[in-house]
Amino acid sequence: LFAFNVINSRNQFVAMIGDFLYKATEPLLRPIRRILPDLGGIDLSPIVLFLIIFFLQRFIWTTIAPAVL
Repeated sequence: LFAFNVINSRNQFVAMIGDFLYKATEPLLRPIRRILPDLGGIDLSPIVLFLIIFFLQRFIWTTIAPAVL
């Protein structure tokens, strides 16, 4: 969206939101980026993080939640 100027990053409000999202997600994505090979302009770390969260959620619901409920 930034590349096609759909979202103008020079707008202060948009820049603040982008900065917040970067600071909130970068600590989780940085270790994954170090492990994954460089694929040029393709960043697979958000997909890997999503899969990790998905499998952790499934693990918690199948093992821990039945014991608590």
